[in-house]
Amino acid sequence: VVVRLKGAVEATVRRYSDPERLVVDLSLKKEASTPAKALPDPPRSRPPKPPKPVVLLDPGHGGVDPGMVGYVVEKEVVLDVALRLERLLEREGIEVRLTRDRDMHLSPDKREDLSRRAALADSSQVNLFISLHVNATPTRTAQGVEVFYFGRAQDARVLTQVIRENGGGELGKRLTQEARTVAERILFDIVAQANQRYSQRLAETLGRKLSQTTGSPFRGTFPGDFFVLRYAKVPAVLVEMGFGDHPAEGRRLADPTYREKVAQGLLSGILTFLANGAYAR
Repeated sequence: VVVRLKGAVEATVRRYSDPERLVVDLSLKKEASTPAKALPDPPRSRPPKPPKPVVLLDPGHGGVDPGMVGYVVEKEVVLDVALRLERLLEREGIEVRLTRDRDMHLSPDKREDLSRRAALADSSQVNLFISLHVNATPTRTAQGVEVFYFGRAQDARVLTQVIRENGGGELGKRLTQEARTVAERILFDIVAQANQRYSQRLAETLGRKLSQTTGSPFRGTFPGDFFVLRYAKVPAVLVEMGFGDHPAEGRRLADPTYREKVAQGLLSGILTFLANGAYAR
């Protein structure tokens, strides 16, 4: 990195770890020959308010894409939870943006739809990106909360789930391979590695708080080659809030009172993460 400056400067260099980063402070050199005239004290004013954190919520699927269909329809549940969570976050003074606020798709083409959602997360104007989903399994026996962050899927079960969320079938396999190519670059990118660690921390916080609030088991956090997360420059996760095809959990997800608990659990996780200062603007 080359920085060109006008005038003589003094540079102070410091290196930090966790995450690995280099900090360079630049300041103008003081002129020793002519003493500077004292400036009058500036008028007292209140310090500027810190900018509001901005959370981007992505209710998955929508429009022509219903997502999983079991005891609930995924696109309906995640939109309802997102709107509830938006209301709760705004009460806390947090700005909220949505990739969709009604039953709609960003594009009827799945690749284009996911790309547009991903592009919204690749922005300096947001602090967190949270994609909301409802889980499913062929056996219809699993229940609980899972949260994913971007990275290479480490086992076959997660890979199957990633392919399904990336569109399923041959399309899902192709988009997963595209995302995997991006995931492999993280190994050589210090900034991306730091963001991945923050995303993993966000995933862990959300998963535990969501489980505590709803009583649903916390099944863990996992890396996954999710197409919608591949370009995020901020902490970004994909939340599977429960299994919509499980006889008990699926029926709970159909209950508005339970959905409010889900929103409350996500709120608690977001506030805890932000309170730790683990985000950048």
